[in-house]
Amino acid sequence: MHINTEDNTLTASREEMNTIIDKALDRKIKSIPDRSALSALHENAGEPGYRAAGPEPPRARNANVPLRGAHDREKILKTFRFFHAVATNDHGTLREILQTYEPEYVRVLSPQVEGTNSAGGYLVPPEFYADVLFLLNQYGFARKYCAQIQMNSNVLNVSTLTGTPTVSWVSENAVIPASKGTFGRLVLTAQKLAAIYPVSNELLLDANIDVYTTILRIFAEVFSQQEDMQVFSGTGTPFTGILQASGTALTYLGGSSTSGKVHFPDITLDDLITLVQSIGPAQQRGACLFMEMNTLSDLARKKDSNNRYLWDITHSDAPALTNANGLSATGLTFRGFPVVSLPNGVMINGYDASAHPSTPFVAFGNLQSAGAWLGTRGGMELRISYDATSDTVNAFTNDLQLLRMTERIAFGIGQPGYLAVLSTSAS
Repeated sequence: MHINTEDNTLTASREEMNTIIDKALDRKIKSIPDRSALSALHENAGEPGYRAAGPEPPRARNANVPLRGAHDREKILKTFRFFHAVATNDHGTLREILQTYEPEYVRVLSPQVEGTNSAGGYLVPPEFYADVLFLLNQYGFARKYCAQIQMNSNVLNVSTLTGTPTVSWVSENAVIPASKGTFGRLVLTAQKLAAIYPVSNELLLDANIDVYTTILRIFAEVFSQQEDMQVFSGTGTPFTGILQASGTALTYLGGSSTSGKVHFPDITLDDLITLVQSIGPAQQRGACLFMEMNTLSDLARKKDSNNRYLWDITHSDAPALTNANGLSATGLTFRGFPVVSLPNGVMINGYDASAHPSTPFVAFGNLQSAGAWLGTRGGMELRISYDATSDTVNAFTNDLQLLRMTERIAFGIGQPGYLAVLSTSAS
């Protein structure tokens, strides 16, 4: 390899150049946050020779195994130092950790984080918060399909198109009539979402990869479930979800509000076709069918007079199963449109064979094109109680910490006419 300093040129063999490129790429890749590394650590937690990351805190285990990556080790050590301080009521260490956060993180995510009372209130470490958000986007259906936006204040105004310009055929040299679109305003107002989860002191004191992923999963599950319920079936407290929104293309089982089909199991494949066709081809692009697992199971069990399944899961048309087993798998489609099988309870409050007149329970559309905005204001704040009671569980008598995690989010739909909703008939 030869470097000419006069004209700033480099002469190298092909092998030397490949080495230079590989090193440059390696530095670039290492500078990008890799959330898959955490999954890899978790997946290998049970392998021989594997050790959980951790300092030498109380209860640390398996102290003779190598780690995979200094970044993940440092991140988990910092997070467990935080939780260790939580478990031991060490507010001095909590304040010290808070001082290591970037000022912008503190300013934007939570302006009020100073813990002045016995319970204490502190921002969780940014790395831990980033991993919670990563899991929310992976496993929360609302975050996966909605358009997301960061909010710099509690209220955000989003412009929406309420009317399109008109076009006209004009003769040569004739005056072209003026036309313009009309715009509306969608107001996103952040509301607080909170969860309380009892965690044993032993769990908080263990500096262990599995404990880290367990705590991540705890908060990702409880927050994603509530976000999904508000986005799909919220009744206005605090948000109005897709199924309850006004202005959507509403269809009924049996094709009429008086068809007499007031039961959820009355749904047929014809109803899905009617639902899909209730919005135009432009709105159908990128659209998905959203339904609960119970609804999908009922549809898949429909048979003809010869006891043949009407919706044959072996058929490539619908539902097609890709590299998975079961109706909760990904890769389900209906006439080319992806079917998103949501957990039971997200869209329907109690699926049964009883009469539920005028109850929407299936949705269709492209949530991003419809302007289904999910706004995030700030980050997650953690507060700890050592003696409170939640759901008959007392922290003091059970030797627990009650972790209360809060976040602020907003939701609204800018173009509800781009979405279709299927409901039971009124009568």
